[in-house]
Amino acid sequence: MNVTTYTGWPQTMHTLSAFRSTAVAALLLATTACSNEPKVAAPTPPNAGIVAGTLQVTATNSVLTLRNTTEFIVGYMVIDKDQMVIALFPPCGAQCPTLVQGASTNVSYTNIGGYTPKSTEAIVMWWTYSRAADGTLLAQGSVQSKRITL
Repeated sequence: MNVTTYTGWPQTMHTLSAFRSTAVAALLLATTACSNEPKVAAPTPPNAGIVAGTLQVTATNSVLTLRNTTEFIVGYMVIDKDQMVIALFPPCGAQCPTLVQGASTNVSYTNIGGYTPKSTEAIVMWWTYSRAADGTLLAQGSVQSKRITL
């Protein structure tokens, strides 16, 4: 007795339906497996709390406090307002003091370039640096300045 198997449209639909069920099961399994992995929190940057932008300067008790709130290393120079001159960039060359991200420093009035007891204002000039492949600092952008009442 010869038996002929029909391989037409209904069997093709059954094959597609079986494939779809297998694909959905695999997707659910993969999603479930991923959701059981431990959650890894994004690393907290070492400069958490820094709002990129500027060099903050405050004056109290004969001391200027400078705080770097940028995402860059900044160089700075503090001079009496009456000593303000056009300077090369950066104005103090490779000897400029720097502040890393989030760092603060104090500059006593007596360390302000050109300061005298009659000084009433200082200018804080600052700029940002990028680090070259060899590790050296390269000044970038323009010199910013802040006038501060002493």
